[in-house]
Amino acid sequence: MYYHQAMKQPDREKFIEAIEKELQGHYKEGNYELFPRAKLPKDALVLPHVWQLRRKRVTKTGEISKWKARVCIDRSKQKQGIHYEETYAPVVLWGATRFFLTLATINGWKTRQLDFVMAFTQADVERDLYMELPKNFSVPGTKITYADKGKYVLKLVKNLYGQKQSGKVWYDHLKDKLTQLGFIQSRFDECVFYHGKTIFLVYTDDTILVGPDEKEIEKIAKTFSKSFRVEDQ
Repeated sequence: MYYHQAMKQPDREKFIEAIEKELQGHYKEGNYELFPRAKLPKDALVLPHVWQLRRKRVTKTGEISKWKARVCIDRSKQKQGIHYEETYAPVVLWGATRFFLTLATINGWKTRQLDFVMAFTQADVERDLYMELPKNFSVPGTKITYADKGKYVLKLVKNLYGQKQSGKVWYDHLKDKLTQLGFIQSRFDECVFYHGKTIFLVYTDDTILVGPDEKEIEKIAKTFSKSFRVEDQ
């Protein structure tokens, strides 16, 4: 749902709590910083925001387990050459995924699934980008709120969701980090990497480690936790 739709729901207070948690998390992590509108570069185009809100449910029962809110750049307002250049980001081919999982099944290999938490925001923004203050915005410990949108904007520090290039920026960051950690990229699939006996498959922010050596997979999983924010699934 969009913001105006969620605010008409009987559980709107839950969505408001999720919105506040999202905004505080971004500010605490330093994903963006407050920037005086008067100091904006000449002809700078400040992008609007969009709220994406949804209820996460337990698959078996349909019971609501979480109210989620994500603040995004309004990509429809981005202009090529100003806000972005290239946008293409690869994902692992389904053929490759089936092939390696088949090998794992036949040979009794181990698999480990990891999820990169708020993956896109783990990468630095690629250029100067500015966004309008989101609804319900406030700066902890100050009196600055959404009402001050005429005085301030947000300057992005990290790669925010919604941008046309956000997937590419994240993939480039991930590839660079994996290379630094000693992974070798496949010549046939840009989202397949090798490290020792272990194969690493990545689909945006979801990954599977596959290989015959469980200790090696465990070691790699621990290494990831030092370089990325990951959730072991």
